[in-house]
Amino acid sequence: MSIILPANMPAGAILTAEGLDVLEAPADFAVTSRLEICIFNLMPKKLDTELQLARVLGQTEAYVSLTFAAPSNYAGKNTPPSHLDQFYSRWRDMNRDSAFDAVIITGAPIETLPFEDVLYWDEMTEILDWVRGPNDSAAMPLLSLCWGAQAALYRYYGIPKRLLSSKLFGVYPHELLIKNSPFLKNLDSCPKMPVSRWTETNIADLKGTQNLKPLLVSQNTGLGALFDEHLGHLHILNHFEYDALTLDAEYRRDTEKGEKIALPENYYPDNDPTQMPKKSWGSNAHIFYGNWVEWLLSKKYS
Repeated sequence: MSIILPANMPAGAILTAEGLDVLEAPADFAVTSRLEICIFNLMPKKLDTELQLARVLGQTEAYVSLTFAAPSNYAGKNTPPSHLDQFYSRWRDMNRDSAFDAVIITGAPIETLPFEDVLYWDEMTEILDWVRGPNDSAAMPLLSLCWGAQAALYRYYGIPKRLLSSKLFGVYPHELLIKNSPFLKNLDSCPKMPVSRWTETNIADLKGTQNLKPLLVSQNTGLGALFDEHLGHLHILNHFEYDALTLDAEYRRDTEKGEKIALPENYYPDNDPTQMPKKSWGSNAHIFYGNWVEWLLSKKYS
């Protein structure tokens, strides 16, 4: 329907050119399908992630208003400080009584570090505790992605992330484990999803977490998505939101650095990196995010 972004955010012009209805915050109007979502964007290329998430959320059946945030002592290397100053709230300055309908926590390229060695881990624990609230009934809906999902699983359940001997890198089919889940409605029987990580969350480590249910799993890459119905927290270990060329950019970045990296699997036509990859997960990505937004609306307006 529409996406509401901070005024003059670069993603707005791009999405408008794509035909999306983009409004600028503050947009003061009352509708029965408006959602306020706070995104803690920890990805290095913040402009890319802003665009990716705004695109999938802006094509859903809601007016989605986005607030972008970051830990107070976070300093990205690939985003101008002026961008953060203009478009982001810092955790120390945020109004923690703000009435957000949901929170998104993105991935971050720090997954091989122990959680406690992350510069802003203390703040992340505060953020995650704020999302959960003083008791489980006060928890805000959460969508956590990749490292963000691993951080949430570790903070809430003590579930570790386990280092792999090689990077999981490519596009992989996933099995639907709970086919009547509201988040999996209308997805393909084996939806594909981009994967890019050096760590994994083992299904065996979920033992004893009775409210945490696996939703998607891949024979190649393991757990893909989990949901805690008690808290309303959806954890996605992979990347439905990625654009067609996101994995290509990662591959070319690493090869230009002289690092040994395999071709992303199931991605380039004929495994030829000179050919344009197709966004084979695109329709499922929009359905998945649409399902999440529909679930949020049902929670807010029921």
